[in-house]
Amino acid sequence: MASASPSKATLLSIDLDDVACYHAIHGLAPPPASAQRIVLERCLPRFLELLDEVNAFATFFVVGRDLERDLQAGGRGAALLRQAAQGGHELANHSHAHPYDLSRWPGLEIHADLERCDRLLRGLGVAPRGFRAPGYTHDRRVLEQVAALGYGYDSSLLPSPTYYLAKVSMIAWMGLRGRRSTSMVGGWRSFVGRDRPFFRRDVGLWEVPISVAPRLRMPMVGTFVLASDRAAASAAELDYLHLELHALDLADPDLDGFDPALVRRQPELRTPLSARRERLRRILVERGGSATIAGAFSF
Repeated sequence: MASASPSKATLLSIDLDDVACYHAIHGLAPPPASAQRIVLERCLPRFLELLDEVNAFATFFVVGRDLERDLQAGGRGAALLRQAAQGGHELANHSHAHPYDLSRWPGLEIHADLERCDRLLRGLGVAPRGFRAPGYTHDRRVLEQVAALGYGYDSSLLPSPTYYLAKVSMIAWMGLRGRRSTSMVGGWRSFVGRDRPFFRRDVGLWEVPISVAPRLRMPMVGTFVLASDRAAASAAELDYLHLELHALDLADPDLDGFDPALVRRQPELRTPLSARRERLRRILVERGGSATIAGAFSF
């Protein structure tokens, strides 16, 4: 069992969602094969360079299908993930197929998907300790399968009703325009609740929520935090901060080869990379670095 939550901490977790995830969310056609290498070969190195620069550490939530595809194509991204783990970063399970409706799957299928990603991560020489559900949507059935893998924690809780309402509004807006998002409207319980780590005795796992701002419960995620200097400053001032980013938070809309339709729709890609990188660097410097989830809580 993990030790108690420290009163002051900076946790950094980064979801390595592949570009296909974003096309699916926005109802776009699947991206070309050339886009499959963006996350692990372009975004991941930028994170590793910045983290090394400011002596910070992160938990990378890896999508199994992207890692598997990379290994089949020579393993350049896999080599970077091994390097990250050897350098003190954590690799965790973000499912294999990244299905937004994972919580609706039969238990055996949930287990098979998570185990497939788990095997790939172990093939890199790591023993995963944590999980995050695609789109944050999870329930007890999902967590029972996480616990069955012997993991110590889940980090799928984003207790931000503000985020949930924005997501539902976006899905409705798309529907009115004849576009279908794969993101789920259901699962509202994943967006309410406690904002500090706590132990779930019903499944035998620690829950490590993503941080939210005190008043409006704005989520401490890259889309919001790195969008402006004011938002970044607000995150830096929190007593306890678990900041969640995605690979696209350090993507370059000009050089990485994104579909222009995605650039128009994805907020991160409308903010210059240099501005996002500098805001993240400033947060980490002001807070004296960051820790992995497993490292902070001795999982």
